[in-house]
Amino acid sequence: MSDAKKNQPDVEKEALADEDVSEQMQVRLDKMHKLEEKGILPFGHAYQWTHHTKEVHDQVEAMEAAGTVVKVAGRLLAIRGHGKTCFMDLQDKTGKIQLYVRKDEMGEEAYSVVKLLDIGDIVGVEGTVFKTHMGEPSIRVQKLEFLSKALKPLPEKWHGLKDKEIRYRQRYVDLIVNPEVRDVFVKRTQIIKCIRQVLDDQGYLEVETPVLNTISGGATARPFITHHNALDIDLYLRIATELNLKRLVVGGLERVYELGRVFRNEGMDIKHNPEFTTLECYEAFGDFNTMMDLTEKIVTTCAEKVLGTLKIQYEGTEIDLTGPWPRMTMIDAVKKYSGKDFTGVKDVETARQMAKEAGVAVEPAWGVGKIINAFFDEFVEKNLIQPIFITGHPKEISPLAKSSVADPEITDRFEGYIFGRELCNGFTELNDPLDQKERFEKQVEERAAGDDEAGMMDEDFINALMHGLPSTGGLGIGIDRLVMFLTGAVSIRDVLLFPTMKPLDGGKNEAAKAAAPAAAAAPAAAETAAAAPAFETAAPEKIDFSNVTIEPLFTDYVDFDKFADCDFRVVKVKDCFAVPKSKKLLQFTLDDGTGTDRTILSGIKAYYDPEDLIGKTCVAIVNLPPRKMMGIESCGMLLSAEHMEGEERKLHLLMLDPHIPAGAKLC
Repeated sequence: MSDAKKNQPDVEKEALADEDVSEQMQVRLDKMHKLEEKGILPFGHAYQWTHHTKEVHDQVEAMEAAGTVVKVAGRLLAIRGHGKTCFMDLQDKTGKIQLYVRKDEMGEEAYSVVKLLDIGDIVGVEGTVFKTHMGEPSIRVQKLEFLSKALKPLPEKWHGLKDKEIRYRQRYVDLIVNPEVRDVFVKRTQIIKCIRQVLDDQGYLEVETPVLNTISGGATARPFITHHNALDIDLYLRIATELNLKRLVVGGLERVYELGRVFRNEGMDIKHNPEFTTLECYEAFGDFNTMMDLTEKIVTTCAEKVLGTLKIQYEGTEIDLTGPWPRMTMIDAVKKYSGKDFTGVKDVETARQMAKEAGVAVEPAWGVGKIINAFFDEFVEKNLIQPIFITGHPKEISPLAKSSVADPEITDRFEGYIFGRELCNGFTELNDPLDQKERFEKQVEERAAGDDEAGMMDEDFINALMHGLPSTGGLGIGIDRLVMFLTGAVSIRDVLLFPTMKPLDGGKNEAAKAAAPAAAAAPAAAETAAAAPAFETAAPEKIDFSNVTIEPLFTDYVDFDKFADCDFRVVKVKDCFAVPKSKKLLQFTLDDGTGTDRTILSGIKAYYDPEDLIGKTCVAIVNLPPRKMMGIESCGMLLSAEHMEGEERKLHLLMLDPHIPAGAKLC
C-alpha cells in the first residue's frame, strides 16, 4: 500500500475497526493528518545520523569548542516548554540527550512541525552541541526531520512501567521506558559472545543440529509434538542437543558445541520457561573433571569481562565466583545436611526406612538412587549458596553418564550449583553401546509404566556408539540461569525478550477447536440451519451431578469462639507458580490488603495451571501460624471445595467476584 493512500479516511477506518481509539490516540491521529497536509510523511524513510547520544555526552566540550554539527536520531521521551522555545529529550540505544529548539533559529514553517510532535515520536535532528548553564549537554536544533509518528502514547509514568504482566507482553514498551531492562539484554548478548570466545579459543567447533527429531532424546522431559504433513509423521521439538552432538564426536569432530533453543512441555515458574537456551559442548578424550574446569573458566571469564568482578550480588547475597570451586559427592552432601549416610546402601528397603525416618516422600517404583536424589532435593539444594560442584550421582538418575570404576551404581557426573539453583550438568559420557542400550530399555519400561518424561529408545545412537565413541566429557549450561545470576534477575522472564505468556484471549483456542468440526459439517447442515429460528439462543450448560459424592455434613457443633478466631479475608493472586521438585504444591503471592505481599502454598497443582490463577480473587485464612513446606514459609491457607466423582477426587478453589477488594473480611 503506498504512503499516499494508506491513511485515507476509509482505509484508516478499516485499519482501526478493532481498535479502541482513546482520546489521546485521536489527538495523535489528528496530528498525523496535519503532517500529511504539510506534505510530511508521518512514517518516514532512512536518516543518515552521524553520532549517538553517548558520543555527544562524552565529547561535549570538544564539540562545543569546535562548533561541531551532529545528526542524531531517536525517540522523544519528554517535551517541555511552549511558545517560541522548547526543550525535548531524545533517546537512542546509547542513552538520552537534551534538545534545545527555538522558533527564530528554525524558522516559522519548520517550527510548526515541532507543535505536532508527541512523546514517543521518532525524529532525526541536526544541530550544534553545547552545555546549558546547568551543565547539561544539549543539541541546539537547526533542522528536524520527522521519522515516525507514535499513534499510541507511552505509559503515563513512562519512567516507571512496573507492571510485570504488561512488561513481558509488551517488551517493546518495556525496552523504551526502562533503560535497566535494555542493559540486561545487552549484557545477555555480551555473555553469549564471551562464551563463544572461550570455546573458540579452546579449539571447539560451533555446529547446528536439528530442532525437529523423530525421537525425543538426550534428557528426561516431556516433549512438544508436532506433525509433518508431507511425511505424515509426528516429530518432537528437541529437549536437548546431546545425542546429535555426540554423533559428531563419533564422526571425528573432537570438540563441538551448540548454543540454541530447546523445548520442554512442562510447567512455568520463575526459573522455567517452555523454551530456553542451552550451551552443550563435548570434548573427545576428556572426562567430567575436564568439563568442571571448563565450566569454571566460562563463568569466571564472563563475570570478569561483562561485569568486571568475580564478586556479584544476588538477591542481597554476595556470591564469590573465584575458583577453584569446591567439589562434594551427592552422598556426602546428603549426609552433611540430612544426617543420613547412604554410603554402601544397596538395599531399597533400607533406603525406604531411612526416608521414612527423615520424612522424605518416595514413590513405590523408586530404587536407592532416586531415594538419594529425593534426600538431595529435600535437604541439600537450598543450602548450596556459593558455587559448588556436586558429583557422584546415582546411575538410576543418570541414564547417559559413564559409571564410576569404584562403584558401578554411581556415575562420573557433576552438577554446578549457585544460590541453591542448578546452573549446569555434565559427565563423562557413556560410550559402551551395550550398557547404553540397557539403560535406554530401562527408560522405555518407565515410559510404558506412565512416566511421560522418560526417554525413548534411539537405535541410531546405539549404532553410532557401535562405531566407537572415545572417552568424552560433556557439559550443559542453562544460559538463561547464567544470565540471571550475572544480571541479578529474579525471574527467567526478566532475561527472555519474549517469554511464553498465556494468551489474554485464552478461550479462543478452545473456541477454534469447537468451531472446526462445526465448519466441516456446515454444508451438510445447511438445510437444517435454514429452517431453524433466526434468533434461537444457546441452551444453558447442564451439569451432571448424578455421579457426585459429597462428604456428609458435620453433626457436631463447632465452638463458636474458636470459629470466630479464624480471620477469613479476600485476597488477590498477584503471582502463582509450581514449587520446584514438588508434585503437589503451587506457590501464591497474594495481595491481602495490608500492602505487604503474603505467600501461601497450596497442594492444588494437579487441578490448576498456575497462570490461570493470576489475577483471581480468592478466600484465605490469614491468621494461621506460618508453616514451612519444601523450605518455604506458608502464611495462611486458601479455601477450596472438594467432592468425589466416582473414584476421582475433584477440587475447586473458591473464587469471588473481582469487584470485592483485597482485605475485605468475610462475616
